[in-house]
Amino acid sequence: MSRSAVSSDKGQTLVELTLILPLMLLLVYGVVEVGSAISTYLTLTHTVREGANLASRGTDPDDALDAIIAAADPTMGAGNPGQWRIIYSRIVQEPGTPCTPECTYIIDNIEPNGQIVRGALAQSSKLGTEGSVVNAAVGGFNNVAPGQTFHAIEVFYDYGPDVITFVGSGFDKIFYERAIFTDVSGTAN
Repeated sequence: MSRSAVSSDKGQTLVELTLILPLMLLLVYGVVEVGSAISTYLTLTHTVREGANLASRGTDPDDALDAIIAAADPTMGAGNPGQWRIIYSRIVQEPGTPCTPECTYIIDNIEPNGQIVRGALAQSSKLGTEGSVVNAAVGGFNNVAPGQTFHAIEVFYDYGPDVITFVGSGFDKIFYERAIFTDVSGTAN
C-alpha cells in the first residue's frame, strides 16, 4: 500500500468522525436526559406511595411529609423548593351519603390535618380544596364504610429546569403523581 493511500484512509476516517461525532454526542445526551426523567418519575412515584402509606398507618402527616421529602432529596429538597409541591389531604367518605353505586368523598377540613402543603411550586390539588367534594374518582375501593378515612399525597414536580437537551421539549414538564391509602391505624389523624 502506498503512502498516499494510507493518508487518504486517515483523512476519510477523520471526515467520517467529524460528521458522526455530533450525532453520537446528541444521542448520548438524549439517553442521559431520558434516564434522568425516568429516575425523577420513579422518585415521585415512590414518594407518594410511601407518604400515603406512612399517613395511613398512623404517622403524623407532618412527620410523613418530612420523611418523604428527606428521602427524595435532592430531587425535592431545600435547594429547589420552587420546583416541587407536595399536598397531603385527608379524605372522608361522606357519612350521610350511602355508597350506591358510587361514594361521595370530601376533603376533611378538621384541624390540624386538613390539607398540608410543602414546596413553593404554584400548583393546586387536583383532588380539590378543604371541605370540597373530591374532584377525581377514587377508584379501587369496595365496601367503603360511612365516614371511612383515606390519606392522599399528591406531588407536582417541574422538570423544566432539569432539561439538558432539546429532547425534553416535546413532553409536559410538570410531573404529577398521587396515591390514596385507606386509614389502617384505626384512628383518623
